[in-house]
Amino acid sequence: MNTTELDLPVALAAAPFDTVGKTVGAVVNLIATRLRKAELEPEWAVAANWVPNASDSMAGLKADAAWPERADRDRLCLSVAIGPSEGWLVQIDHVRLHAAGDGGHWSSLPLVRIKTLTRTHAWAVAAAVSRMLDID
Repeated sequence: MNTTELDLPVALAAAPFDTVGKTVGAVVNLIATRLRKAELEPEWAVAANWVPNASDSMAGLKADAAWPERADRDRLCLSVAIGPSEGWLVQIDHVRLHAAGDGGHWSSLPLVRIKTLTRTHAWAVAAAVSRMLDID
């Protein structure tokens, strides 16, 4: 697949949308709908923390949590990785700098996980999602 073939579905899905006031679940649904309309439908797209009693700080935000607002020291991070069993995962994380004096530390909180079966599909989905969320 060449670059032109990836650009067409990405362009169809790519119009950014406003996440202010939305929940993680609502953003996941918007992403899934846009991907489906662009014929980039993944196997599934879910809030990163889908286990009922899982800790938000360890597993990420649940679907009913507010989508994080971006600030000067916050950003969204998108990654593509091989899945734990089969396929590929596109993951969106909220990354924040916690400043302390001259230093501090960064934290990363998973928000969304999207599964595809092939690497090429995962990268096409990642390109579309990065444009939807204005990450690029």
